[in-house]
Amino acid sequence: MRTLTNTLLFNMFTSYVTGSELKPEELPAAYGDFVNLLAELPQDEDRIGQLRRLNYTRIELSFIQQAGNTMKEARHILYDVFIGKTLSLLDAEIEMMKDYFRHHADDTGMKMEIQPCGNKVRPALRWNGTDSDLIELVAALMAAGAVDCTGGKKLTIVDVIRVFEDAFNIKINALYTKRGKVFDRCTNTTPFIDSLRKSYNQMLDKRLA
Repeated sequence: MRTLTNTLLFNMFTSYVTGSELKPEELPAAYGDFVNLLAELPQDEDRIGQLRRLNYTRIELSFIQQAGNTMKEARHILYDVFIGKTLSLLDAEIEMMKDYFRHHADDTGMKMEIQPCGNKVRPALRWNGTDSDLIELVAALMAAGAVDCTGGKKLTIVDVIRVFEDAFNIKINALYTKRGKVFDRCTNTTPFIDSLRKSYNQMLDKRLA
C-alpha cells in the first residue's frame, strides 16, 4: 500500500514541509522516477487494489500540500510546482482507472448492482436526456455556484460531468467536442433548462388544480 509514498520524491516533499535541507535541483529526476514507477505498477494486480493505492497516495500528498500552504517562511516555488504536478498526475491516473471500470465492468465483475440496505434498496438511476442536455445542466449548476469541490481544488465542468457519469453509469464520448457545441449556441442557448422550467411549472399547476 505504501509503495508510492516510499519514494525519493515523497521524501523530498516531506523534508520541504518539515524545514529540512532542500535540494530543488534533484526534483526533476525524482519526479521522473515517480512517473516511471506509476507506469511500471504490476498490471496483474487487482484493479481495486491499484485504485486504492492511488487514492491513498493522493490523500497523503494533499496533506503535504496543505502543510506547505501554511508555511509563512521558507516557501520554495519549485517544490510547490512539483507537488501540484504530482497531484495532477495522480488525478489523471485515478481518472484512467475509473474509465477502465466504466468500460470493462463486465470483464472485471464490477457490474453496477442494487445493493440492499436494511429493508431498503437504492435504485440504479438512468439518464434519459441527451449528452448535450447533461452538459447544459452541469454548466448551469456551476454558473449558479450550486456545486463546488470540498478539497479546495479548482473545479472544472469535466470534473462535474465525470461525477454524473458515475452516478448514471454512462459515458459521454467526444466530451470536449460536445461541450464546445453546447457553449457555441448562438440562439436558443438553454433548450433543456427551458424545458425543465416548463415541466416543473406544469407539475405545480397539476398539484394546485
